[in-house]
Amino acid sequence: MGFRTELSIERGACYGSGTPLCFAQRENAAVFIGHSTVLVRLDEQNFLTDPFYLKRLYILKRHKAPGVPLPDLPPLNFILISHGHLDHMDLETLNFFPRHLPVVLPEKLEGYLNDLGFSDVRPLSWGGRTDIGPLVILALPVKHFPGRSLCETQSVPQSYLVQGTKTIYFGGDSGLTQEFRQIGTNYSIDLAFLPIGHYRPASFRSVHMSPEDALEAMEMLRAKRMVPIHWGAFRLSLEPVEEPARRFLHLLEERRINPKAILLQPGEKILI
Repeated sequence: MGFRTELSIERGACYGSGTPLCFAQRENAAVFIGHSTVLVRLDEQNFLTDPFYLKRLYILKRHKAPGVPLPDLPPLNFILISHGHLDHMDLETLNFFPRHLPVVLPEKLEGYLNDLGFSDVRPLSWGGRTDIGPLVILALPVKHFPGRSLCETQSVPQSYLVQGTKTIYFGGDSGLTQEFRQIGTNYSIDLAFLPIGHYRPASFRSVHMSPEDALEAMEMLRAKRMVPIHWGAFRLSLEPVEEPARRFLHLLEERRINPKAILLQPGEKILI
């Protein structure tokens, strides 16, 4: 986990081997770690989305190391989990975190965290809300499927809106859905994290987004800026592992919409 990527997008974070990542005072920023894992600093609160730090997923080897090594993470205020699939709710990774740390996740998944000994588990369903420090967290719809195992098919995947002085939308994993339009009507989103990978064969696009779908979702959400997630770490579908990023960059050039939409490599940071 000693991989390093230069923070070439917007500087202000600092870390080295054994040194926790730090943000500038009162800085609102996000660092893409890899797959659907993002470290966000908002109103002096640090939170992590869908933490996954393993070198393998099932028998699949990880193609890009995490952009911030696990020991270099700053102290966290909470964790968001979008759904129960193994690449989004990894119990081995979660086992590294303090048991008092609040974890927000879909209803019917709380037993997994209770079994690990977490004392502040906050299950939500669509439309649910919880407050942590100065931040309001809302659970919102996505178009995805449950099923961590044959025994667990009742939880409902969700996205999150995190509201403070800025508003962050974490899409988790989803196909393109008209519910994004309603979210965009109801909320003013400063930065959206939207998935762009694992869309082949074509039938996968019912529950995953392509780069084109993600840009359409950004417009439906009326997000001021967008960063893609859910790409590059594992090959979970038929397209080559680097294809989503290449297609996304081609679209940015073709449509001339950068910096409204920005591709971050693992370890790169964007100011919010």
